[in-house]
Amino acid sequence: MKLAKYLKWILLGISAILLVVFFLLPHNTASDPMVDTYIIWAYVLVAIALLLVLAFLLIDVSKTKKSLFTFLALIVGAVVLVAACWLLAPGGEVFTNAQYTPKVSKFSDAALYVTYAMVAASILAILWSAISNAIKNR
Repeated sequence: MKLAKYLKWILLGISAILLVVFFLLPHNTASDPMVDTYIIWAYVLVAIALLLVLAFLLIDVSKTKKSLFTFLALIVGAVVLVAACWLLAPGGEVFTNAQYTPKVSKFSDAALYVTYAMVAASILAILWSAISNAIKNR
C-alpha cells in the first residue's frame, strides 16, 4: 500500500513540475519540444490509468462467474461503441500546414465521437444514480 502512496506522489510531483515549466517557458508553435513532452506525459498517465483499471477488473473477474460475464459484456460494449464511432466518423481531407491525412482525420473524428459518447454515458450514469437513490430512500 505504501508503494501506491509513493507512486501517487511521484506522479503528482512530475505532473506539477511539467505544468509549471510548460506555463513558464515561452513557446510559440505547436511543434515546440515542451508541448511534445507534455503530450507524451499525458499518454503515460493515460496508459498507467488504463493498466490499473484493467488490473482491478481482472482481479474482480477472478472472484465470481457473474463478474466474468459483466466483464465480457463491458468488452463487447466497448468494441461495439468504437466500431460504431469509426463507421460514423466522416474523415476526409483536411487542409492544414501539418501532415493530416484522411486516415488521421477519420481516427481523430472517431476518437472525438467515442469521447462524446463516454461523456454522455457518464452524465446519464450520474442522473440514474441520483434518481435511483432518491427512489430507494423514500
